[in-house]
Amino acid sequence: MTGVAIRLTLLAACCGLLVSVAYSTTDAAIRKNRADHAAWQLLSVVGRTDRTVIAMHDDLYQLRDPAGEVRGFIFAVTTDEGYNGRIDLWLATDLDGKVLGVRVKDHRETPGLGDKIDREVSDWILSFNGHSLAEPAQAWNVKRDGGEFDQFTGATITPRAVIHAVRDGLAKFGAQRDSWLAEARREP
Repeated sequence: MTGVAIRLTLLAACCGLLVSVAYSTTDAAIRKNRADHAAWQLLSVVGRTDRTVIAMHDDLYQLRDPAGEVRGFIFAVTTDEGYNGRIDLWLATDLDGKVLGVRVKDHRETPGLGDKIDREVSDWILSFNGHSLAEPAQAWNVKRDGGEFDQFTGATITPRAVIHAVRDGLAKFGAQRDSWLAEARREP
């Protein structure tokens, strides 16, 4: 009986060692791929190659033009109002609070319905470009609710959640603009 226990212990130790080796050899590559994907997503928000994205802190990035002037910000926006829960977004604004772009960082929305918020599935997310809080509050709704934005057939909850998240993100920008700008201008 002890021989079986020893063999099982050795087998478990070998399996643990193999898992540990596999983890250590793939962990760095996985982290690099995630970082590369996040950087690609950030650049895709603005869609302009003449801008430089510089990290500030806590999912906040500044946009600079070729002359080094701060031209806007990219920051994370989150809503828990999605049909399947949390939706994480990147929101880019110019210094006047006009939307330069929005992209989905992560979501769990239903494939074929709510996933149309993802740029890789549809162009719907581009409909935010150029909008700002200078527009009437009613405009920040789906058309079914008298707003400016299309809803999806069979999926109105998801677009509503994203629209409200972007609107709230613009309000956050308005409240933080001056402090973000002062911080960005202090940085080299």
